Amino acid sequence: MKASVVFHGDCDGVIAAYLYIKRFYRDLYPHGLNLVVTHPWRAHIDVGRLGASAEELVILDIALSDKLVDTLKSISTRCKKVAYVDHHETSGSLIPKIEPYAKVIYAQVSSTPRLLTQLFGAPLNPYESALVEAADICEGRAPAPNTDRSILEIVDSVRMSVAINPGDLDFMRYLIDLMIKARNIPQDPLVKLRTRRAKFLLNSLLKVLSEDSLDVGRIKMTFLDLPMSRAFAGIIGIAATELSKAYRKGVVLIREEQDKVVITVRSARKDALELSKQIADSLRGVYGGHAEASSITIPREPVGNIVGKILSGVLGVENSP
Repeated sequence: MKASVVFHGDCDGVIAAYLYIKRFYRDLYPHGLNLVVTHPWRAHIDVGRLGASAEELVILDIALSDKLVDTLKSISTRCKKVAYVDHHETSGSLIPKIEPYAKVIYAQVSSTPRLLTQLFGAPLNPYESALVEAADICEGRAPAPNTDRSILEIVDSVRMSVAINPGDLDFMRYLIDLMIKARNIPQDPLVKLRTRRAKFLLNSLLKVLSEDSLDVGRIKMTFLDLPMSRAFAGIIGIAATELSKAYRKGVVLIREEQDKVVITVRSARKDALELSKQIADSLRGVYGGHAEASSITIPREPVGNIVGKILSGVLGVENSP
């Protein structure tokens, strides 16, 4: 049997992949299982490339889009099994479109690993429990005051080591191998090296964003041109979160990419998704994510034009002093 597991290239995505593989595909891993790391904006492309190579297809932690729905419908005619597991709020309205041809596990819970625990008949062992707790925190849930330090170390090491290059499938395999073997992830030499590099980049990026920003009421807007966006690609989401914490404001981070503009939104007030919807509607974009963290993708146009439209069409009205 040929099986493919497609998962989001972030902290809770790789933990979800580990949990699913250990519980359902342990006999196939590693040589009989095809792993694909992707991101919501390009998931339809990566899934479409699988063609007839997979008899079974599992999608983990990828927010649905119209394009991904169409791709899943097409590929389901060639796969014996299509399974979809996700927790993103914006997937909810599209779930009915894939239910006729996919096994769907969906709920708006703290993380996809947390959702997967609902599938397991047996309880989690302590190692698995720690990883699920770490995934919840990676996705924005505030750690409890009595959270064990070892869990916070897992959060830091997995999130940062992945972020330095979220499309690095070889490293994702390496992390999953560590988890399968129940190794101490924060103490692994390669993980430690990547984490240090990521933290150096993060500190540099935070300085850039703080110096080049615009305060509009309770929102801090900041910007990255194409070269800077490429240089800090994997760290941008984490930087937006840290910036929001540091200034105790929502963050709207606008960055240029090769053929599009991506706007990252963070909010401690849990209104990031609503703000993203307003921005997407005003700019004819698509959005997805959570109440604390979301993003919008729009067609490429000058950043100055985008800033003006957001200020006048969204923030100028709802965030006036």
